[in-house]
Parts: sequence; structure tokens; C-alpha cells
Amino acid sequence: MFEELLIKYASPTLGGIKTSNLFKIYLNDNINLENLISHYNGILNPFGIYLYTLYKTNTFALLYIYRLKYLIEDLSNLEVINFLKSYNYNPFSVDDCLDKLRNEFESKLKTPHEIGLFLGYPIEDVKGFINNLGKNYKLSGCWKVYDNVDECAKKFKSYKECRSRFEFLYGKGCPLESLIY
Repeated sequence: MFEELLIKYASPTLGGIKTSNLFKIYLNDNINLENLISHYNGILNPFGIYLYTLYKTNTFALLYIYRLKYLIEDLSNLEVINFLKSYNYNPFSVDDCLDKLRNEFESKLKTPHEIGLFLGYPIEDVKGFINNLGKNYKLSGCWKVYDNVDECAKKFKSYKECRSRFEFLYGKGCPLESLIY
């Protein structure tokens, strides 16, 4: 069941075309989240992919799956560094950033706007979302687009194609490890 969630919600990350994805998993007595994360990190970490619990309640958890190399690259952008500093992040440490992001989820009990930077969204669109209060966007897909509409539309299409390809191959019996780029 968990692998189906990875295929459905994290194919672009698994396929190497997106920095990261965020998805919800519902918890019950049959799920030991820590063991599940540990097990799949054992499979994914050799590929440079990591699972991290961003937020957890009694009924669900928000899981963040990311490619460390891509996240480091995204957080190395000078404009991103300055933006994150303005929100009291230490952009020079991925672990510190993820811990701060987790704290933002827990303290505000809502999704912090800067999450977009951790999901590989263009900074122009993260700023556009904040400045426009989520309105006046030019395109809506994986995120709300305020700039570079054509480029983002191509990305959205490639993410959808990747997921379709992964779902097809996984459905034909291809193991998760064979799908990861």
C-alpha cells in the first residue's frame, strides 16, 4: 500500500525530475510510522532520496520525500537564501531547514508558504503566492504560477507523464527500486 502512495504522489521525485514531493498518509494501529520510514529510507537513501516526517497527528502524517542533491542546489540560490533568512531559516544546513519547516507546521498548524521552496517551486511563484494571497495567478497546476507560465506548464505535463509511466510500470509488476532514476 505504501509503495502505491509513493508511486502516486512522488513519481517525479523518484524519477529524478523534481526536487521533492509532499503527501499525506493516514495512520492506524497497523502502521508503525517510524519503522515504515526507516524501511523505505533503507531502500531510497542509496539513490539519494530521503523520507522525512514534516507533521504528524494521531490520524495522519505529512511525509516529505526529497532528493538531497536537488534540495541542496535549490537552497543554494542566493535569492532563496535571502528569502529563507528573512523567515529565520539557516539555509546553509538542510537538516536545520527541515527542522525549522517542521516547527513551522507544528506551531502554525497550517502549511507555511515557504514550503514551495522545499518542493522545487520557482521563488517567483512562492513570492507571487504570498504577495497576492494566493489570488491573481496565471496558471494553476502543482502550484499556482505567477511567472514563466509556459515553462511551468511543461513541468506540470512532465510530472503527470512521469506518474502515468510509473503507475503503468508498477502495475505491470516492476519493483519500486527498478523505477527510481
